[in-house]
Amino acid sequence: MSDSPKPKNRWMSVLLVISLALNLLIVGVALGTALRVKGGDHAKSPPGFGSALYRALPKEERKAMRGELFDRHKKGTHNRSQDFAQLSTALRATPFDAVAVQALLDQQAQSMADLQNALQQEWLARVEAMSDEDRLVYADRLEEVVKRGPRGHKKKD
Repeated sequence: MSDSPKPKNRWMSVLLVISLALNLLIVGVALGTALRVKGGDHAKSPPGFGSALYRALPKEERKAMRGELFDRHKKGTHNRSQDFAQLSTALRATPFDAVAVQALLDQQAQSMADLQNALQQEWLARVEAMSDEDRLVYADRLEEVVKRGPRGHKKKD
């Protein structure tokens, strides 16, 4: 038998380094997630204005509002399908007609503005029909929606 020591297995050192790297990666992901959720910039921003106004309405009001605007949305969906078909044709055209594409973009922007205006008018009519007491309750719910933020999580004070 030989008196020389056994040569070290190189794979054991490599395995330890890989294990350490994976552990550091997991700890980094966990810390990054915790910091982002607890104190990230998105937690400080309020939700979108329109979505907050809508979410603060009572459930039955939201349901009624969706029902009344369903036909407008369905028509808009059909129009958007046609607009995409026209856009596809315009993008494939030779020579490229930027004026035609701009007209489609303007038309789409106007459709979105019309929809937003209809939503705002519908919301305003509902708020106007509320009693003073109901409007105060609504204002409290709106403040709560804003405190929860855009993702719906309650903010910690």
